[in-house]
Amino acid sequence: MSVQHPARDPRTPPDEALPRKSASPVVWIAILLVLLALIVFFMSRRDAAVPPPAPATPIGEVIPTDAAPPATATRSSTPADRRAPTAAPADREARPLQQPAPEYPASAVRAGDEGTVLVRAEVGADGKPGKVELAQRSRSRDLDRAALAAVRGWTFEPALRDGKPVASTVQVPVDFRLATQ
Repeated sequence: MSVQHPARDPRTPPDEALPRKSASPVVWIAILLVLLALIVFFMSRRDAAVPPPAPATPIGEVIPTDAAPPATATRSSTPADRRAPTAAPADREARPLQQPAPEYPASAVRAGDEGTVLVRAEVGADGKPGKVELAQRSRSRDLDRAALAAVRGWTFEPALRDGKPVASTVQVPVDFRLATQ
């Protein structure tokens, strides 16, 4: 037994249209407030997770990636003493020889961006940087890119192990400061 429905013209609306219920404006406002609160919460957590920048160091001062500096290395606090020729220790970390200053991006100058970028460079036994990457970013993508480009152009004195040049990894801070007038 089959039940047949009378043929209907497809152009006519159905006899019993279901009523549409719309959400009250109060519900929409509540949803928007919850979304806004979540955005503010996660943005504040992201800022809190970023460690404060390290104290400013001069461009090119090498921070060895080893936990402790070599026992034979001595550091002087005055720049003139750092440049003075000394007897070559048997072991030492790589250090920059030629370090052209990075170009300050015009967009960063316009935006007033300043900061320190910590760049990690793998230095070959020939003193040329291989893989160069960010160890700690600034808050400006333009400054990060400029620091990477600058360190790629540097020349390093390779690390020594038992008096022989070897490949190593160093971290180099690159400071970007706008001149105050």
